[in-house]
Amino acid sequence: MLPLNHAMRKPVTRSRRQYVLQSPALEIARELPGVRGAPFPGFIDFALASLVPKPPKNPRWVCEIKFDGYRFQMHKRDTGTKMFTRRGVDWSSHAKTIVTSAYQLKAHSVLLDGEVVVQTPEGLQDFSALESAIGSEKPDDRLLFYVFDILHLDVFDLRGCTLLDRKRVLKALLEGVKDPIRYSEHFEADGPEFFRNACKLGFEGVVAKLVTSKYHSGRTADWVKTTCRHRDTFVVAGWAEKQGHFDGLYLGREDKGKLVYAGKLERGFTEQDKDRVLAMVGRLKAKKAPMVLPRRFPKAQWVQPRVLVDAEFRGKTPAGLLRHPAFKGVRRDLMESDR
Repeated sequence: MLPLNHAMRKPVTRSRRQYVLQSPALEIARELPGVRGAPFPGFIDFALASLVPKPPKNPRWVCEIKFDGYRFQMHKRDTGTKMFTRRGVDWSSHAKTIVTSAYQLKAHSVLLDGEVVVQTPEGLQDFSALESAIGSEKPDDRLLFYVFDILHLDVFDLRGCTLLDRKRVLKALLEGVKDPIRYSEHFEADGPEFFRNACKLGFEGVVAKLVTSKYHSGRTADWVKTTCRHRDTFVVAGWAEKQGHFDGLYLGREDKGKLVYAGKLERGFTEQDKDRVLAMVGRLKAKKAPMVLPRRFPKAQWVQPRVLVDAEFRGKTPAGLLRHPAFKGVRRDLMESDR
């Protein structure tokens, strides 16, 4: 492990070193196996959970509630705080209340992984309300940032430490920190039973994590997720009109490097949803379908495949078409541009 001053691009002044060493979180971090001195990084690709039919029943795993929100990476430095989406897009302007609350974190620099949600009075998450809140030009105090991992703290890279060690550092860092930043608890519980209870309470699902896992970018088997209902993200390939009115979206999914037809999405839209989606896809009109089609669609207005939406569904047909899909929201955080 490198000394503190070797881990920085510039030497650490005595006054700054004294301040850093008084941080309880850093006192834990600097002694952890796997920690290494390193300068503050740029955007780091997220660790992503693999979908499994049920969570593991094993004491080497812990469970967390699966949030129904937008995944974010917070970069807090002396020069300011930024919030990045899964695509690495700077969305600080969409989460102003969270950015301004980062002053509470007692660290010169820190990189946090978590999810931004809007919570209902019952403690569940409202994805539709999140879309409205995060799309507003004014700061919205309904936004909450649930933090479940820490990747870097001051002069230390923590990705090589175990999950539970990282969580110890994170909990110490967030001790006394108030809304909208919250610590995301983990539970040493029977995975399948925890999942059943989460579904009964109305949560989206469960994420199980191996206690000894390091933080690895990309899809990993060390983190697994199980959802209470079928839900996925799809490409909007076009929309249908019936007697001059909106009549649903045509969805596409990727299959072996090609975009193929996934079904028509007609349910779950509010009038506001319809207006919002049509405003986004209306400027992306295309002359032909951007995907492989099983038949002709005479009512279709095809578009460039840039807009992503989430749909909840009961299952899929043998041909891969969604059964009874319902609209859940636009995934602006996963799109190349939020404009």
